[in-house]
Amino acid sequence: MRRRQEQGALTGLIDAHVHLFPQPLFAALHRWFDTNAWQIAFRGTSEQVIAHLHERGVARMVALVFGHKPGASQLLNRYLGQLASAEPSIVGVGTVLPGEPDARAIVREAIEVHGLRGIKLHCHVQRVAIDDPLTLDVLAACQELDVPAVVHAGREPSSSAYGVDTHALCNVARTRRVLQALPQLKLVVPHIGADEYADYLALCDEFPHLYLDTAMACADYFPEYLNWAQLERHADRVLYGTDFPIVPYEMGRERDVLARRIVDDTAFARIMGGNAAKLWRL
Repeated sequence: MRRRQEQGALTGLIDAHVHLFPQPLFAALHRWFDTNAWQIAFRGTSEQVIAHLHERGVARMVALVFGHKPGASQLLNRYLGQLASAEPSIVGVGTVLPGEPDARAIVREAIEVHGLRGIKLHCHVQRVAIDDPLTLDVLAACQELDVPAVVHAGREPSSSAYGVDTHALCNVARTRRVLQALPQLKLVVPHIGADEYADYLALCDEFPHLYLDTAMACADYFPEYLNWAQLERHADRVLYGTDFPIVPYEMGRERDVLARRIVDDTAFARIMGGNAAKLWRL
């Protein structure tokens, strides 16, 4: 890590998976995770999250929101648009609930009115598959607008509290069907598609606009199923991301693990910022 810092490999560090929410929603997330998942380590406002990331060397952050009921998306998109307008280091990514009234109009408003740079969907929270016609309609709008879509389409991390069978709802075959149907869609799948890591990395060979982020998959937190040599071979399609602050450990853990595991300096630099800069046109 120290050698790479001295060589400037961590200059321009971009965290491609950060969450910024209004404080009441952060409080609701804390309660849900306390009951159904893990204990979130850092609990603060969006402004405190931003400051914490900057203090730890993050130059830019891709900020994600997601809504679980009709009407929430527009409020979240307005909130994040205002944050991103005030803080140049934020790349804001809005959301929509597939199937809610005027979903396509909400996508367009997020991009053209609120200045957001893409759309985030969460198949577990929103209880909809990536290849559901309602989701495909949203993703087609992203393709038409030429903005990336970030879709939690992997099976894990999961919880019965979502009220759906995430292993039935999410799998790499569903994602492949979407990429075949929308060949120009720029798609980011978080968590390296956990737990189908090898299959998602292999999918990068088929589809040039597919990206994967490392959030929680590269933190030595979950059981080790990841093939690090395979990940390094696909380093041009992997984005460093942390899922901060919705994680049970200190910010920096993912970065430190990647610094130990990724051997090639060029591959490391691409993962830690180069790929995100290209995808998000920074």
